[in-house]
Amino acid sequence: MTRRTLLLVACGLLLATAAFAQAFTVSYLDGTTEIQSAKGWKALSIGDQVPADATVRLSQDASLELQRGKTKITLLKDGTYAMANFAKSGDTAAGGVGGAIAQKLSGLVTEKPKASAAGGVRGADQSGSSVTWVDEGDETLATVQALLDKKQYNDAVKALNGAIVDAGSDADAAQFTYLLGVAYYGNGQVAKAYRTLQKVNATPDMDWYARFIILKAQVLVDSASYKDALDVLTPFIASYPTGEATQVAWLLTGLSKKGLQDNAGARAAFDSGYQLDATTDTAKLIDQQRKAQ
Repeated sequence: MTRRTLLLVACGLLLATAAFAQAFTVSYLDGTTEIQSAKGWKALSIGDQVPADATVRLSQDASLELQRGKTKITLLKDGTYAMANFAKSGDTAAGGVGGAIAQKLSGLVTEKPKASAAGGVRGADQSGSSVTWVDEGDETLATVQALLDKKQYNDAVKALNGAIVDAGSDADAAQFTYLLGVAYYGNGQVAKAYRTLQKVNATPDMDWYARFIILKAQVLVDSASYKDALDVLTPFIASYPTGEATQVAWLLTGLSKKGLQDNAGARAAFDSGYQLDATTDTAKLIDQQRKAQ
């Protein structure tokens, strides 16, 4: 073997090693997810390596989560995706805001709707203080909330899965399922949180309705599904124009507009949210986003 041949082989090995090092690992999948190979499409499994230049395909109702170091890519919609479009950065327009919003969920309330809005709000404290459960003596909810507050998400998932099976009513099952989505999101399992929240039929008369809307929108923003996030946020803001939950909704609206390259729309959304109350922690987050534009 000549020196030139040896050099070519060495370069090839280096390139292959570099490509492998840049590969993503499948950390979660649901439904039919495939990777394109020389022989056609091949089904993916958890733990598979997905090269940075690969092409993946998701069927309807499928989802896929890929991890590389601290970078995570979440795909929630059916379609064909070139990894090269994501490989340089897994960041979304959210810019790390998700964690701060998630910590605020338990304190968000649904304010009084506009007079024209259908339905009402049952049992919510309109003062802006933290919401208490409708049944404060409910041991399961108290246990789960304590686990979530302590960020013991795996234990919360176990408790909630059992609670959903044993739920005494559809309303209880819906609330437990929503909280299961909270636990998955807190644990960094964005796709799993999305699939869980998709099972929930939340209505405005539920005390946790605002929190559900915000979490669902946050999950969509985190996965760069900006148009879908706006579909969730826009009617909520129209029906509930005041309160910190709405202020958070404006923040997520601005991030969605930013992700869609609508800088003017993003600025308008941030301004609308900030003007609701400039003294809140959410206003500080909004102001950071305005200054970053």
